[in-house]
Amino acid sequence: MLTAASVGIGFLRQGFKVGRSRSVRAWLILPVLANSILFSLAWYWSAGWLADLLQGWTGTWQFTGFFEFINPVIDFLRSVIKWLVWLLMLVLLASVFTTVVQLVSAPFMGFLSAKVDELYAQTPLPEEGLWAMSRRVVWRELIKLYYWSWRALLVFIGTAVLSFFLAAIPVVNLIGPAIWFLWASWMMGIQYMDYGADNRIIPFKQALTHFRQQRWLVIGFGGVVLVLTMVPLVNLFIMPVAVIGGTLAWLYIGGFAAPNADVFPKRLQSDESVPGSLPLTKIDAPQTRE
Repeated sequence: MLTAASVGIGFLRQGFKVGRSRSVRAWLILPVLANSILFSLAWYWSAGWLADLLQGWTGTWQFTGFFEFINPVIDFLRSVIKWLVWLLMLVLLASVFTTVVQLVSAPFMGFLSAKVDELYAQTPLPEEGLWAMSRRVVWRELIKLYYWSWRALLVFIGTAVLSFFLAAIPVVNLIGPAIWFLWASWMMGIQYMDYGADNRIIPFKQALTHFRQQRWLVIGFGGVVLVLTMVPLVNLFIMPVAVIGGTLAWLYIGGFAAPNADVFPKRLQSDESVPGSLPLTKIDAPQTRE
């Protein structure tokens, strides 16, 4: 279990390594640039709107007569509040941005995943135009959104109820949050590994079957990604890096990796199997789009 999870973490590490390579760097810049532009626009609009609203409310806060000397202090406090609003919205948006931008930047992530597949897979991808790829990736994101949304809600309610009843028991009361973290890690791992499966025209339900064969590898990978996406601003570039690492992981899980690929975790490069996992078999994927 721990070994498989460490291999999953290794795939994210390799994602950073591949992302710095010359052949992938340009494709990495596109989603990072798209994320940054979307984030900047959202931050500028929301923080500016809220700051102007507060400035309008406090604009008449002025004294006359004896207490008029306090007005400069009030103006200073209004300026401080304005900058605090901008800072607060920066942190808030950076914390929730990952979920919102996932669907919008999906086509860029698909292009990046396809490039990694092209470099490190032993068979070429099915031929497909840019517009067709964009539609496919967005549709796949909608499928995953539907699949995860109600399941995540049920798990959240279940762990919340469990935590409520165990709240008074030290240590044991951590079971609920631990279950939620493992579930969220599993969900996050599949989110980024599935780009590779989608490139190979593997239906989502079929891909889930293969992910379950490497459950702890997926959880280990997704757990680190989950933690990093919670760090403000770091989540702007961790998503494309996770796509790279997730695509490499799928090439391994699906048996598509080229024999001479040297970008996989060292344990896999030495031909050691991952303990606790089922034997890997080559997935027969169609080579043309319907």
